[in-house]
Amino acid sequence: MVHIYTRKEVKQRRMKYQVFAGMFDFVAILVGIAVIIACIILMNALVQFILRDGAVSFAKLWGLFMDALIIPE
Repeated sequence: MVHIYTRKEVKQRRMKYQVFAGMFDFVAILVGIAVIIACIILMNALVQFILRDGAVSFAKLWGLFMDALIIPE
């Protein structure tokens, strides 16, 4: 048998879905903020790594370059 909803029941069901949608939006915003913060932390770590590693790599390359230019006796 088909159940016929009253206007009050329809309004209550709609309100439940609206509350659920609002809660889902709020949770999604919190997750998005957490992802953005994690990306910022990872980018900062990457930049720091590149700066530290770049100095060491450039020093080694400079040493190889200087060794190639100097003619041994």
